[in-house]
Amino acid sequence: MPNRCVVPGRLRELLAGLLVFLLFAGAILVPTRALADSGTPAKPPVREAKIWFWNRTIAAQRGILAGTDPEIRAERAAGRLEKLPLNATPDEIITRDLKLDDQEGVAFLFQGRLLFFLGANDLDLESGENLNEASHAALQNLKDALQARVAERSWPVIRSGLVFTSAGLALLLVLCGAMWKGKTSLVRFLKERESSVSLRLFQTDLFPHIAAVLYAVLRAITWLLTFSLIYLWVMLSLRSFPYTEPWGEQAGGYVVNALKQLGSSMVRALPGLMVVILIMMFARWLVRMANVFFNQVATGRTRVSWMDAHVARATQRICSAILWIFAIIVAYPYIPGSQTEAFKGLSVFFGLVISLGSTGIISQIMSGLFVVYSRALKTGEWVKINETEGEVLEVGLLAAKIRTIEGQEVTIPNSVLVATSTRNFTRLGHPDGLTLSSTITIGYDAPWRQVHALLELAAERTPNIRKSPKPCVVQKQLSDFYVEYTLIARLENELQRVETVSKLNSAIQDAFNEFGVQIMSPHYMVQPSNAVVVPRDKWDAMPSKPILSTPGAGD
Repeated sequence: MPNRCVVPGRLRELLAGLLVFLLFAGAILVPTRALADSGTPAKPPVREAKIWFWNRTIAAQRGILAGTDPEIRAERAAGRLEKLPLNATPDEIITRDLKLDDQEGVAFLFQGRLLFFLGANDLDLESGENLNEASHAALQNLKDALQARVAERSWPVIRSGLVFTSAGLALLLVLCGAMWKGKTSLVRFLKERESSVSLRLFQTDLFPHIAAVLYAVLRAITWLLTFSLIYLWVMLSLRSFPYTEPWGEQAGGYVVNALKQLGSSMVRALPGLMVVILIMMFARWLVRMANVFFNQVATGRTRVSWMDAHVARATQRICSAILWIFAIIVAYPYIPGSQTEAFKGLSVFFGLVISLGSTGIISQIMSGLFVVYSRALKTGEWVKINETEGEVLEVGLLAAKIRTIEGQEVTIPNSVLVATSTRNFTRLGHPDGLTLSSTITIGYDAPWRQVHALLELAAERTPNIRKSPKPCVVQKQLSDFYVEYTLIARLENELQRVETVSKLNSAIQDAFNEFGVQIMSPHYMVQPSNAVVVPRDKWDAMPSKPILSTPGAGD
């Protein structure tokens, strides 16, 4: 037995504690070492506070003046502007170059009172802004705000805004009503013509599906136009009043910027989209070529040694799926937006869903491949699986479909087909025809020759049973109480198997009743007093034919 090094419990605890300490120290020392190695500390971000007056931005405060933060400076400036008299005019605002707290800048004054100060530290250095440009822009913004405040108190301005808004609302209601009425009329017109138009492809009428998609597109376009008109009316209404005019301009700017971004995104996505289209067209050409080959194999026009005709359809579906999956994988990096975080999150979500739900599907697919390529079932064969008996309609990758004699379609998963036995009545029936059997159990007091003859007579009286090869009877088992007889025959028409079985059972009952032979399986509670045997003179009872010499018959 090999030697092993055993570490005491106390020593293991010490080693574990030392490992945790080293990890903790590394987590603390590594960032500290990185800061020490970086040289100068990181530059703090620039703080920016805007001066607001009458719903408008006047200027930006970025620097600290006399120990006062930009936020406090902007708040104090906004308070001074709000205290301006209502009759203050833009001409009363003057600017003057000043130096405050060792900072060169421009002071904005009203009747000698300081409103706010714009210094060199308040400039946006990244954009190359200078003090002269910033002061002129701030002065113009302040004059526009004062003019808007004066106009807001003017009744003609308010009246024109109300009239414009009301007229725009009336026009909005008229356009929306006309648009929805036109959409309803167009849908009604299409539905009236739907029954008279047919667009068939592969024996399927595609027009109802196309019409459903068209109705959904019309509904979506109508809602989109409705929301667009409402948004346009709100934007124009906001711009009709001086106080809300900036909101209307911002709303319009949002739309313009969104359209610009959408247009630029579409232009940038065109090369990748062309690559995706080319990949999909090439994949579609490969799938069509493969379909042509497999169709020729399935119809028997082309014969290959490594594939039978009945598995060509399943192989065609597998090949098509593999080609399309490979095409999607190759085209994925070129899909517009595939590198965005939203697309990646969606891909992760679908991958998780597929991984969680693919276990059962993969099991069914593998079972389907086993069923197809083991040639256990074929379309058109008559089989019995557990208690289900009927004609095979389809053998797919996930399940097999069987039509019973009752006209019902039964779907059996491929995993069930693999786990259970399948009785195929058609496979070995050619060229003699599909096999039919009927089993009965008769007591030992009935002559076996007579039972054979009665079963053969019932087969002769039953239609759809072939005369050649001749039906035969097999004694499958000599039980303790009875003999098990099985009649084996061949069918003329394989699709009438169940009906023929019913007629054959009826003929067997009639034949046995006609000649007085009971169809029973006796079970004795006590031993009979006399031996249950068939007398010699009854061995050839009607309708059996006498046998000239019987082995072991005696003298």
